[in-house]
Amino acid sequence: MKILFIGNSYTYFNDMPERFLSLAKENGKNIEVDSVTCGGRKLCENIDKEDQYSTRIRELAEANEYDVLILQEQSYLALVDCESFERGVLGLSKLVGAKRDILYATWGRKSGSELLAKYGWTSGEMTEKLHSAYCLAAEKCKAEVSPVGLCFLALSESGLELYDPDLSHPSYLGTALGTLMHYKTVFGELPKSCASLALDAEAEKQMLGVVSEVKI
Repeated sequence: MKILFIGNSYTYFNDMPERFLSLAKENGKNIEVDSVTCGGRKLCENIDKEDQYSTRIRELAEANEYDVLILQEQSYLALVDCESFERGVLGLSKLVGAKRDILYATWGRKSGSELLAKYGWTSGEMTEKLHSAYCLAAEKCKAEVSPVGLCFLALSESGLELYDPDLSHPSYLGTALGTLMHYKTVFGELPKSCASLALDAEAEKQMLGVVSEVKI
């Protein structure tokens, strides 16, 4: 199975594609993983711009037949410019031509974020709005959704620190949670072993519990 991640810093923080690859191999999955990421990048920029990132995507698409394409949008574009979001998804879906397209639905900023204050959202409201926007785009674009944001929301009172100190990006635990949700979305099951994520027993138990309960 060949998988391509396209996104920005929410994907490359703590090297999620590599974490996903290690977890899959640990559980006996025969996969290859590529990724193209750039901080703050919008999906549509990979269609509209001629630069090293769009060139790399075209090169990978020409050289590979991908089974899964995982797309992650700029952290709040889906809420303020859904047209550009959906255009980026459709454009990359057509360009890559994977057998399955999965939208990596992200999370609201942590309480205290200036962005939340600007738009008058709570962290939970932003997460739920993002999830709805990703689901709508998935329906229009015939894609699936990996509901990572809902996992963040479900664990918001758990005591696990899922955020980087910048109140936006994932901490290592946030990346591990996203990796587990992607695993379930791609393979339709929970991993039997999570040793490669190096989580303590309680964190692993809480994360697997939430991932098992969140509907795809």
